[in-house]
Amino acid sequence: MEQRNQHKGEIRADYTYTVEGSVIAIIDLDQGSKSVTNDIENVLDDIRAEIGNLAGYAVIYRDSMGRWDGVRLTGSLVEFYSLNETDGERAAARLLHLLPG
Repeated sequence: MEQRNQHKGEIRADYTYTVEGSVIAIIDLDQGSKSVTNDIENVLDDIRAEIGNLAGYAVIYRDSMGRWDGVRLTGSLVEFYSLNETDGERAAARLLHLLPG
């Protein structure tokens, strides 16, 4: 994984992300001036710029404490919800189970 968002002069989150199937997993590196939680709109915009439209993807996020949360994208709104997992694979499996079918 490559570290993302070393933006010159901007206060941004530092993170990495992976795409496996329909799951985007974002990991907060806890090295930036902002957390991914507080910079999620910019983080998602960066990912969109690289992979295109995020429709059809499920998004999970590991915070600086090592907990995985789900990220719900509804129109222009972004909402976090707890998955209460510390393991990324279990978080992804739980996330996919919670998605409407």
